Amino acid sequence: MKEAFGGLTEKHVWKRPAEGLLSIGELAGHVAYWEAVRLAGEDGEPEPDLTKCRVSSLLIDSRFSYHPTTISQPPSEEHLAMTAEQVCRELLRVHQESVAYFKEIDPDLESCPPGCPPNYTYRAFLTYAAFHIAYHTGQIYTARYLLGEETPDN
Repeated sequence: MKEAFGGLTEKHVWKRPAEGLLSIGELAGHVAYWEAVRLAGEDGEPEPDLTKCRVSSLLIDSRFSYHPTTISQPPSEEHLAMTAEQVCRELLRVHQESVAYFKEIDPDLESCPPGCPPNYTYRAFLTYAAFHIAYHTGQIYTARYLLGEETPDN
């Protein structure tokens, strides 16, 4: 995902490329939110209590949890103040810290992450996480294209 941020114009970080589409910052927040909740969270509720998450970040915000929620709740002024470099750096930090906590707790990969259905295991989440991050990275490239940017070769 770091590559997708390369050369990103500041004015496009939080700009939605079209009605119903998320901004690059919102997509980064979505990825950060779910990595932190699933890999470093302690809450078993469907609506996680983010105060129980072992990683904190401006990007870990419930408004980024799901597309309809994000569309209906625009980013805060604090979010809008974050530059492309800050968003990218924060996303990478959340990823690294979440993975470190996950390794530290070393859960049984056949057990259930907090807030997931009983048949959804850590192994299933890790498999899905690779797809999830790649999918949203593709959305970032698409958003950049729609905003008129020339993107790095992906």
